[in-house]
Amino acid sequence: MPFRPILVLGAGRSSGYLIRYLAQHSAVLECELIVADQDLDHAQAKIEGLPNCRAVALDPLAQPEILDALVKESVVVISLLPVSLHMQVAMSCLKNKVSLFTASYQSGEMEALAPDIKANGLLFLNECGCDPGLDHMTALQIMDRLRDAGHSILSYEGYTGGLVAPVSDDNPWHYKFSWNPRNVVLAGQSGPAVYWQNNQIEIIPYPRLFRAVQPLELTGHRDLVGYFNRNSLPYRALYGLEQADTVIRGTLRHRDFCLAWFPLAYLGLNVDTNLPKEPLKWPTATELTKILGAELHYSLEETQKVIELWAFLGFWDPAVVDAYATNPAQNLEQRMVERMSLGAMDRDMVVMCHRIRSKDHDGRVVDHRSELVLEGEGGENSAMAQTVGWPLAMAVECYLKGQVQETGLQRPLAPHWYQPILKGLDALGITSRETQVMP
Repeated sequence: MPFRPILVLGAGRSSGYLIRYLAQHSAVLECELIVADQDLDHAQAKIEGLPNCRAVALDPLAQPEILDALVKESVVVISLLPVSLHMQVAMSCLKNKVSLFTASYQSGEMEALAPDIKANGLLFLNECGCDPGLDHMTALQIMDRLRDAGHSILSYEGYTGGLVAPVSDDNPWHYKFSWNPRNVVLAGQSGPAVYWQNNQIEIIPYPRLFRAVQPLELTGHRDLVGYFNRNSLPYRALYGLEQADTVIRGTLRHRDFCLAWFPLAYLGLNVDTNLPKEPLKWPTATELTKILGAELHYSLEETQKVIELWAFLGFWDPAVVDAYATNPAQNLEQRMVERMSLGAMDRDMVVMCHRIRSKDHDGRVVDHRSELVLEGEGGENSAMAQTVGWPLAMAVECYLKGQVQETGLQRPLAPHWYQPILKGLDALGITSRETQVMP
């Protein structure tokens, strides 16, 4: 009997650990991996030396008929493509009655397909990577355990960041790209940050969310701050926190990163648009100093730090030639990628923390802290690739082994998802450190 195909769409930064995990378990799962990417050489490099794998060239936009044919022969599809392509993949999966797994946020467009997904007996699992994904699972493991012990959850805050490990932290931004640079440059531009705090909705408009950061005292990492991320309100119901007074989800960055990013965003220097007339003009250092002081109310020390960080990107270096002088976002991305990419020996770091306040059955209030810090092995063997790829691979493994029976549009929020996945990650050395204090 031939092995069943698992179609992996995309052989980018986050795919390596997922591909290796599923290939190493392919005999037990009675599956083969088809790894499809625009760059065939790239896909072949990812499967080199692995059993039951083959690589194919695929451009989904230009070759929808090839995408359809690959989906049709598959038992499950894993999409690691850009978010903009997920709906094309989802429609093909729905048409060909094949289940779909992604690590990306569940979109409104995808939610519109929920009745059809359910009616066809399919499973579309989203938000099963690092953030979103592992953050859901580690938070709910704690909160479900507390609820089972008779606690009520009073508040929840969770923050995750893909950062650079201290051993490779050699630039003033304290940042290097371990995932898609475009997503970093455009972060927050989809709308204001919306969250629940002190029993009311709070809204921080873009770009002020990079100034209204939350200082976080994390073990060994005291210079990290959290900025509020997207819309936290849906997670009140998803996490079962309708009675909690605070629900916040955020992103971790070094405080200097946010300090310098706010004026960049404030001046529109990361907007993804083509300027109609003149090439992009950066403010001079003197002009920036005036803006930071008079308009943004930065202190002298903060202003000097911003000048240092902007200078690192070559904003006032006449020798730097802008390849994308008419598109601010592309221009900024180019500058950052040239100076802030992970080298072959550089190590990234994923930091994830949860702050949960509960009340036990005796009325005592307890603060719970959970911290996960994971450093990568260097280059593409990154902590980000591990924390995106392994949870997604393990979810597919659970599905193919028949350990999960549910269908429809899902996130990995239930114990039948997070228990086996977190157990598997723990065996691989990815685990959280938990502490409790009485406030």
